[in-house]
Order: sequence, then structure tokens, then C-alpha cells
Amino acid sequence: MRVEIIDDTEGRGPAVKFPPGENYVDLREYPLAVEGIAPASEYLPLRSFLTAMNGAESSFKSASASTKADSPASVSLGQVFEFASQARLVFAEASFNFERDRFVELTAGLKDLLERDSGDAIRAVLRIATCDFPAQNRRGFCLSIRVVAQGVSAEQAEMRCGIGLARLQQALLFRVRALRQPSGE
Repeated sequence: MRVEIIDDTEGRGPAVKFPPGENYVDLREYPLAVEGIAPASEYLPLRSFLTAMNGAESSFKSASASTKADSPASVSLGQVFEFASQARLVFAEASFNFERDRFVELTAGLKDLLERDSGDAIRAVLRIATCDFPAQNRRGFCLSIRVVAQGVSAEQAEMRCGIGLARLQQALLFRVRALRQPSGE
């Protein structure tokens, strides 16, 4: 998997907000609400990813999620199909969201883990962005994740994207355990 890290914390664009809006449902508190998120109810790998990221074993909360399919008509490479999934995460422990270094260390560790497997049919973009937290009246950070997979058919691209999400999920949970460990252990 190819991984690109983008540090977008200089505030070049408007900050996102967490929680993102009045229709936001905390999946840690209401896990069955994942069924009400249209992209997650239509795409099982995204539903599994959101369930894991908001579960008791995780240190995250999801802020948003989406999917997108591109057919050859809209892809310039001929008969290459693409399928993408995107999610935005914040740390469940609110104070961590104000520590940019946590996000930098997390993304560097993810890149190291994910790039161990060769192949370029799947790529991930990890974007550290500014995020407003109105409940704390502070600006902090969030992690936007985009997994894009290519295939010779729409079905193959979608399946590869699901594999990429599963690998990313495993890597996120592994890296969070490492971040929880005190230094020197």
C-alpha cells in the first residue's frame, strides 16, 4: 500500500468542526446508529471500520464517513476503476486532540506499518487537519483518512478498498496501543 501523509495544520482552509453538526451521532455511545449512516449501511467494510474505530478497544471517535466509485468514463487511465472510502477521526480522549505531535506520531507509525506490503493497487492519504472543538472552545486537530483502490472492474476496486480499510483498521488499533504505552516500555 502506498501512503501519503499531508500535514494541513497551517490553517490554509477552514477548519472542520467536531462534532460536525446537529445530525451527528456518537457511535461510541450509540453503536447501532452506524446502520443509519448511508455509506456504512451500503458498504460493509466501511461499517466494520466505523464500528471498530468507535468501539471499546479503540481510542477514536469518527466524525464523518463517505465512499465514492469512479468508472472508466471519469477515470483518465482507460479501463481502470477506482473505489474510495473516507473517514475523519478524532481521539476519544478530548485532550489528545490538542496535541499535534500525537497525530504526527500516529501517521508516521501508520505509514511504516502499511507500506511494509508491496503493491500499489491501494493507496492511503492520511491528512492531519485543524479542527474546531466548540465544547472545549479550542482549535485542535483531526485525522482525515482516504483509502483509494484500483481494479480492472468496479467490483475488484471495491473489494480492494475493503481490504485496504481492514489493513488500516488493524494498523490504527496497533498504533494506538503503542501510543498508550509510557515511554521506555
